[in-house]
Amino acid sequence: MRDRPQPYGATRPANVVSGKFTSGRQVDWAVLCSRERVSVILVFRGASTTDVAELARQPDRDYLQTVGGGAIGFSRGLGVASATFIREHHDPRSGTPLPPLDHDGIDDRFIGKGSIVWYWSGGRWLQLAGSD
Repeated sequence: MRDRPQPYGATRPANVVSGKFTSGRQVDWAVLCSRERVSVILVFRGASTTDVAELARQPDRDYLQTVGGGAIGFSRGLGVASATFIREHHDPRSGTPLPPLDHDGIDDRFIGKGSIVWYWSGGRWLQLAGSD
């Protein structure tokens, strides 16, 4: 059984997003899940329950931070990264060219800190720069 963690203080779900993550022709779903204190992003391609990718496995403790009043809160959430967002956050000096951007990416957020964009290209998930 997997839990569906929410960031501390979330007023709406921040662990499920839909977008065109693997193709510009279909809507996919990305879900942040946690089991035994390890979170992972599950990507349901074309909303299929049989074609599921698993990525970005990280210990939940890596996403804990002080949230006020001495409380510690989980601070990982998901968003949709458009081609515009990806271009705006890409550093051309990195030496890594961007793939053709013809669909969305998954914005894997450490809320209040930054993010990583997961982008499907060439049959694999690429890790691209997100927000700072």
